[in-house]
Amino acid sequence: MSGKTTYKPCQKVSPRICRGAIVIAIGFILLFPSIANAQCSGFARAVSKPELSPYIHDGNLNATILGEGETIILRKTVFKGQKYRLLVKGVPDLPPIRFRVLYLDQELFDNANHDFASKWDFTAEVTRTISVEVTIQEDDDPDTLKGGCVAVLIGIDPN
Repeated sequence: MSGKTTYKPCQKVSPRICRGAIVIAIGFILLFPSIANAQCSGFARAVSKPELSPYIHDGNLNATILGEGETIILRKTVFKGQKYRLLVKGVPDLPPIRFRVLYLDQELFDNANHDFASKWDFTAEVTRTISVEVTIQEDDDPDTLKGGCVAVLIGIDPN
């Protein structure tokens, strides 16, 4: 005998109860991101969407959870002559949120050059697909990592 003992997590309870507990635990692990994203979508609807006014929301709700240093890219087709409002909003505890609007290799807008403004109004000069690159900046405290909900909404001028 080698003297090794094997760990049996269900050794003191019924196997049926143990399997049930494992299934419930896995369910919570899989369900948690859905709950977090639902709360994030609620933030986008309740807090961010009103800031599009007087522009009309385009119907696409883009909200996700980001942490410091993380980046997402959203692509959107804009149409020549149409006026738009791009709104990028995060929960209050986040470090500054940087967003850049790109077309191919050309930078059309960078809110870092505008005191990290949360919105940008523009008129599309041509019909094209733009990329909106959103990054949570890293703050000065290396001991904490902050993260939270970020919403990216686009409004269309009703006139």
